[in-house]
Amino acid sequence: MEKETVEYFENDGILDIEKVINCYNSYIYKILKKSISNEADIEEILSDVFIIFWKNYKKLDNGTAVKPYLIGITRNLIKKKYRKEYRINIENIELYKNDISLNINIEDLAENEYKSRIIADSLSNMRDIDKQVFMMFYYNQKKIKDISKTLKISEAKVKIILYRTRKFIKKDLKERGYNYGG
Repeated sequence: MEKETVEYFENDGILDIEKVINCYNSYIYKILKKSISNEADIEEILSDVFIIFWKNYKKLDNGTAVKPYLIGITRNLIKKKYRKEYRINIENIELYKNDISLNINIEDLAENEYKSRIIADSLSNMRDIDKQVFMMFYYNQKKIKDISKTLKISEAKVKIILYRTRKFIKKDLKERGYNYGG
């Protein structure tokens, strides 16, 4: 059902929003559940996703795939909520504005923090050795050779662990609306 288009959900030129909800409600809920812990917030955003789709579907081509469009709406609503909850104090922003040497984009900061939380969640679901290798390589900036010696495993094993960990994290990011193409 991943290739369902806008046209699939229309009946005589009118969107059957119930059909859309029945088809994608649980999928969007899973994305939200991974990103937001408050059930009331999840339900609110879930409703908003389908309302926004319903209000804007006529702007889409009939051949537009619905699932990626809903994922994009979901991702934007999560980011909006995240920015709202974790916004930087306005007074501090004014200080940054006056400093020409600082080029800070608040939205990028919020998005990077959100991605970091996704990665931390992903790591919490991994084996200890996988976490250790990942943290040593990416956060402590240790070389593969040094990780191998410290953990007493082969360099090939370190490389395999890094490959699998990156693949797992990419998959998790993709499920939450970030697509890195590979």
